[in-house]
Amino acid sequence: MIKKTFLVFLSSVLFLVFAVGCSSEGSGDKSAFKQSVDLEEVNAALKGKETENTSVDGRTGAASSVASNQYDPYQRYSSLWNSELFNDERFKLNVILTPSEKKEARVLSRSFESHMDRAKLFMHYLLSELKERNLPVELAAIPLVESGFDLRARSHAGAHGPWQFTRQTGKSFGLEVSSHYDEFYDFVASTQASLDYLEHLYSEFHNWDFALIAYNQGEFGVKKVIRRAKNAGVKNLTVNNMGFTKMGRTYLKRVRAYADIMRHPKAYGVEYPEIENRPMFKRVQIAGRLSSMKEAAKLSGADLQTLKLLNAGYLTDSLKSKKQHGLLVPVENVAQLERALGISTETTLPLPGVKQNTELANIDSKQANLAVN
Repeated sequence: MIKKTFLVFLSSVLFLVFAVGCSSEGSGDKSAFKQSVDLEEVNAALKGKETENTSVDGRTGAASSVASNQYDPYQRYSSLWNSELFNDERFKLNVILTPSEKKEARVLSRSFESHMDRAKLFMHYLLSELKERNLPVELAAIPLVESGFDLRARSHAGAHGPWQFTRQTGKSFGLEVSSHYDEFYDFVASTQASLDYLEHLYSEFHNWDFALIAYNQGEFGVKKVIRRAKNAGVKNLTVNNMGFTKMGRTYLKRVRAYADIMRHPKAYGVEYPEIENRPMFKRVQIAGRLSSMKEAAKLSGADLQTLKLLNAGYLTDSLKSKKQHGLLVPVENVAQLERALGISTETTLPLPGVKQNTELANIDSKQANLAVN
């Protein structure tokens, strides 16, 4: 009797265990299904956000990455030449070449591709600055004429750097020189000074032809020519009816010629270099953390020659300088350098004119955390 009762009890226990197991399994399926649905919703949200951020004015781009000055190696970036930085509306001078200028343009087109190849690291920055200041994109032709984007170019007249500033003019617009660093060779510093100078010249003359000649000949020389023309009774002042020097006229001709090549490359049988529509470099604060360019190349994984080109202001391999200039680093190498130096993105110095979109970054971070959790 006891044996029979025990068997009945054991059977009941086994039945209950089986029932609970089935219930748990069913509940687990429902939980797994709910988690699957939640994950699909998160992925859909992330995909939607990604789609939203990869459309810039109808072109495939990387709005969030570019806006936050971050580089995404998995992102497909659009071409700089198809971006809003280089569209027809940015060409404001309405250059129509004379026969003489067209002849000059055909000659200059032979060097256009080699000069533009040197400009690859800097063109996005330059076009961004021109747009930020609402200046004509044709002004990007000036460093083509002045130096061919050779950052260490020097002239017999003593001008040097990509924008060919003289010492006196450069210093008056904030460029400094020390035993370790020369801001005339620094593309970012010299670009800021040059655009300040061009804005000043245009505010003085209200005429871009006069401003461009003044950039080459000097402000007071152009004012002298204008004063003489007015005293001679010239009313409608143009380059053609004023006594500008042959050098000044030739300079203007070359700027206009390069500007036309930039706008109509196919007409001259030339091509732009491939440049992505994104920041190419970022300034990293290295004070007290790095002592040499070679060390920076080793820690960042960046090519040493590229670092030297980006940081042409440093006169030797040493990164010592009285004024803290930081180090311009290709964006694809910034994260590795920051990790090696133990610094965060917050201590990275932004470039002038590049604004960080922290709102998009925060949204993306929250969605990523939700997906992980």
